[in-house]
Parts: sequence; structure tokens; C-alpha cells
Amino acid sequence: MKQPYRLWTINELETQLKKQCFHYKLNLTINQMVDEALNDQSWNPLLDYDGCTLVQDKDHPCISCFLHDYHWISGRGGWKSNKIFYHIMLATGFKKSEAKRRLIGVNLAWYFYYKYKHLIKRNVNPFTEGMGHYLTHLKGTKNA
Repeated sequence: MKQPYRLWTINELETQLKKQCFHYKLNLTINQMVDEALNDQSWNPLLDYDGCTLVQDKDHPCISCFLHDYHWISGRGGWKSNKIFYHIMLATGFKKSEAKRRLIGVNLAWYFYYKYKHLIKRNVNPFTEGMGHYLTHLKGTKNA
């Protein structure tokens, strides 16, 4: 597994992710999810987050890929985390066609591999508060 952020500090990673939240004017619940991911002891973001898988990162670190990796590694993956991933990509300037292509890729990976890997390990956890708030926010938007 590549570990492009292993020489960073948590503060450096947090600073870059928060800059993206500000730059793209992201919903505050995305900021909350970033905080949850950085403070969750079930993973080490500097070692476990490896950037976007199989594709080039749009930003470094890529906030949509960072949160998606966190959701999957912490046992919160699945369709709803993929939906969050898709909407954050759109909010950070991805073309809709590119976001859909990546969404299809992660859905296929989930249904044919990761879902069973997590079920076998019993790594299935409830959504974080931030995930719940963002999914509620998406229900109220036109494009959700």
C-alpha cells in the first residue's frame, strides 16, 4: 500500500483539508466529518489514507477520497458513504461525468469485494454524527 502522507503530521493534514473546505465553500458537516476522521482512533490517517485509488488525486490530499477511505476503513462504507463521496466530488469541482465514473468504480468494488471483507471481519459500524447530518442535508437538496 502506498503511504504518501506518512511524513506529514496530523496538523498538516488537517490544515490542508480545512483549506479545501474553505476554498470550495463546503457544507459545515463536511468539516465535521473531517474532524471525526482525524480524531477517530480506529485508523491512522497518515498511514491508512493512501490518496485516490487507481486515479489521480484532484487535490492533495483529496477531501472526497480522504473521507471515503475513512468511511470504508472504519466500517462505515456502502452506498450511503459512496453517495457522500459523489456529492463531495461535485462540490469540489469534479465534472459530473468524472464523479459518476468514480462512483461506479467504488460501487463495484464495494459490492464485489469490500462488503464481504468487512462483514467477515465484523467491521460494520454505525454512521458518524457528521455523516448523518450530511445525508440529511443531501435529502433537502435538489440534486440528492
